[in-house]
Amino acid sequence: MLAIRKSISHMGYRLSCRVMPLLPSWPGEIAFIKLLNTRLSEELNDGLFDFLDGQVLEVTVRDMGVCLRVSKRDTLFVRAPAHAVADSTISADIADFLAIASGREDPDTLFFQRRLCLGGQTEIGLTVKNRLDALDRSRIPQWTLRWLDIIAAELAMITRIN
Repeated sequence: MLAIRKSISHMGYRLSCRVMPLLPSWPGEIAFIKLLNTRLSEELNDGLFDFLDGQVLEVTVRDMGVCLRVSKRDTLFVRAPAHAVADSTISADIADFLAIASGREDPDTLFFQRRLCLGGQTEIGLTVKNRLDALDRSRIPQWTLRWLDIIAAELAMITRIN
């Protein structure tokens, strides 16, 4: 049974890696920005992300071929204009992003292992990384953290095979 689950997970991951680059980025960007605005509303109101005003941050999920571009205006994250050049980039594989989100992995560890990469104005990327790492995970429902951890662990095993 375990072998079947791993086989299905592996096939799903490989299919996602092939299909995701073919899809338009705007639906993912809209969902990503809605998630950020919802989950980081307190931090946005407190001005913790004011350094991103007028800046374009590009988040790249390397193995999935997904590139999400975000900017900030007033107290909200917004989609970056399509023609705007990214001021800073953060990139990693999906398993690493999920491991950071669940608290399974430390972003600094992934950065020094070169699994989390920063580009462009690295000060912006480092500040974003530090702000997100300092977030209070107790505000995230336990079931969400548990699922993120399970998915991150499964993807970590799958990606080691490839």
